[in-house]
Amino acid sequence: ADPAADEAKKLDSLPWVTEFPMPVTAKMMERGKERYRIYCSACHGLGGEGDGLVTLRAMDLQQGTWVKPASYHTENVRNLPIGRLYHTISNGVRKMPAYGPQIPPEDRWSIVLYLKALQKSQQIDANTIPEEEKRKLRDTK
Repeated sequence: ADPAADEAKKLDSLPWVTEFPMPVTAKMMERGKERYRIYCSACHGLGGEGDGLVTLRAMDLQQGTWVKPASYHTENVRNLPIGRLYHTISNGVRKMPAYGPQIPPEDRWSIVLYLKALQKSQQIDANTIPEEEKRKLRDTK
């Protein structure tokens, strides 16, 4: 029996929270972005692809002990309920340590909000973006 697989099955069957327990605001999103960059981007990367600087260095060393973090943009991770993401930040998963002792609950929810925004940013159809917004994006340096 694989203890990790058994644990994953237990977690999959839980009734996870699907809505934020506080009002979602621009301030919360900004806080999530800030906290994500501090706590998460070193391993997960700024875009959430699992290509942060720590990950890149560990992969270069090729010591065989590093497990590359999952991309937030896989279908499996995109479909996780927000409560499950919050649980992962709080308690860790596989090689990822628990950040609950370091990150206050409100900041964990802010990180989850930002993570969901990161996911959505990769799922948008460029044809649905107004031309004015496309111009702004092209002109951004």
